[in-house]
Amino acid sequence: MKARLKRYAIRGLIATVAATGAAVPAAPRPAQAVDPATIIQVAQYAYAAYSLYNDSRSGELTLDLAVTMMISEVRRSEQAIKNHMDALTVAEVRGCAEHAMLEFVESPEFSLSLKQRFAQDATACVTAINARYDAVALNHNYAAMRDLGVLIATLGPVALAARAQARLQTAQLEQYLIPVFTKILTTFQVGCYEYFDRFYLPIPDEETVWQVYPELYIPGYFVCNEHHGGTLLQRHEYALWRWGAFAGFPDPASPGRMLDHYPHYPELRAAVVRGSLNGILTAAVAELRS
Repeated sequence: MKARLKRYAIRGLIATVAATGAAVPAAPRPAQAVDPATIIQVAQYAYAAYSLYNDSRSGELTLDLAVTMMISEVRRSEQAIKNHMDALTVAEVRGCAEHAMLEFVESPEFSLSLKQRFAQDATACVTAINARYDAVALNHNYAAMRDLGVLIATLGPVALAARAQARLQTAQLEQYLIPVFTKILTTFQVGCYEYFDRFYLPIPDEETVWQVYPELYIPGYFVCNEHHGGTLLQRHEYALWRWGAFAGFPDPASPGRMLDHYPHYPELRAAVVRGSLNGILTAAVAELRS
């Protein structure tokens, strides 16, 4: 139990849920790039928030304790909140998200009737964000799609917790969120690939190179990234080529042994997932299905 509670005490959370200005500005703001550190903070929040909600559902935590822990993390996230909301351009989404997060912090003190109204408002905001996502997806606006995906994933546990506090059914919202998150995941997959600098050779004529140097270690770039402009990480390492063809990568666990694949892709991919929308949604779906 202590280990789980310690895992939840993650600083730097929601970067997607409140605005610093008016809820509905007169003109849309220009889109801005979101700092990758902000996405990581959102991911940390999402991992904790869905786990907290799931533990309250299973009885491992009381609902009151889970909500209290979620609120404490929200209050530590003011700067990250501003950072992400500055990048959103959809006024009605900013407005309802801001309202939901501000009210959530105070929700334990609400009367039952006010809790029920708040829960309904938060649920309506979730469905509005999903509708906006579908609209921008028609134009393949991947930057806006990513922002809205992060937003709905972040607001999801708040709406669920609000409904639980209000003694409203949560199962329908859980079943609503799973296919929504799965839909977004199909767009924002994480893939890995490599390319080699074959022009980084001692002789310009490649055919002659392999006559003179039948075996060479050529620099390779091993990349994992979230599709459509998401988080990207890469490593630069050498691989063995023989007579113009890839011949293997040195096995870090067994000197002298060559592998027919790059052995560090799993850790590289895992690092991308942890700091991306893909990771947020994957964790959320796993918690909702458990």
